Amino acid sequence: MLIQTSWAHWVRILDIGPDLVIIVLVYLGLSGGQIEGTVYGFASGFLLDVYNPETMGVNALANSLVGFSVGHFRTGISVEDFRVQALLLFLAVILHDLIYFLFANFLSKPDAILGLIFRFGFGTALYTAVVGVGISLVLSIRFNRGIYLDARRLYG
Repeated sequence: MLIQTSWAHWVRILDIGPDLVIIVLVYLGLSGGQIEGTVYGFASGFLLDVYNPETMGVNALANSLVGFSVGHFRTGISVEDFRVQALLLFLAVILHDLIYFLFANFLSKPDAILGLIFRFGFGTALYTAVVGVGISLVLSIRFNRGIYLDARRLYG
């Protein structure tokens, strides 16, 4: 949370930055399951909502649903594959932004939701996926003493 609010704006490109809270939320949901993902999602979303009281509760709802969804689908996916991690992070950000933009802008600008998703959602999702996989790659090298890629799985 502290990193997201303090230095994430320094790595923004064209007003798009990685969502570090979603990266942590996805990894907690994958390792802990639905309940841990939901609880962390609510807590992190609520703390983000404190910074923007006009949309109080929207981040808490969006992060809770993302945490629950990731925790629910964790048994059916191979999380060791970096491509799966990238896709999961991408979809988690899209889900979060879709919920957030839907509830935060529904009364004021309901027709702007798709524009916001295309303008900010996809860029943030891609940036978050790249940063998340980079973090996972560094952690894998550090704690697993290297990366073991099976070339037959990649091309066959």
